[in-house]
Amino acid sequence: MDLNLEEKFALMIIIVESYNDAISGNKAEENIAELIKYHLIRDVNIHINTICYWAKLDEDDIENVFAITPFMREIATIDKTL
Repeated sequence: MDLNLEEKFALMIIIVESYNDAISGNKAEENIAELIKYHLIRDVNIHINTICYWAKLDEDDIENVFAITPFMREIATIDKTL
């Protein structure tokens, strides 16, 4: 199935939010993380705002971030354009 840019963007937001919920509930699976990372990096131009939002790069207080933030920060460090 080929998705257009808007569909890829919207679908990834749902996936990232769901994965954040899974991390919060201790139900996250490592193989899913790698698949999400692959798609975020592959289409980084589409997902750059999503990565930055969830990475909360300007927040130092760990109490003010999402459960997925460390994962997203790892992705943000891979792509130096963020």
